[in-house]
Amino acid sequence: MNAVPTDLMDELSNARRQVEAYCQLLVDAGKAQWRVADDGDAELHMESGEAYRFGELGVTRLK
Repeated sequence: MNAVPTDLMDELSNARRQVEAYCQLLVDAGKAQWRVADDGDAELHMESGEAYRFGELGVTRLK
């Protein structure tokens, strides 16, 4: 089994928090909306039509 070092997991968690904080700034500015998918993952829907899903393993552009 491949184990991920704790320091790398901390860096990834910090990076995810930063990305989510920047996305929240878009929501606060009225340029995007958070939605919750049926499976519980958060989605960011942009005013421009783009959409991103925040899953356990990363962010995926939906459209």
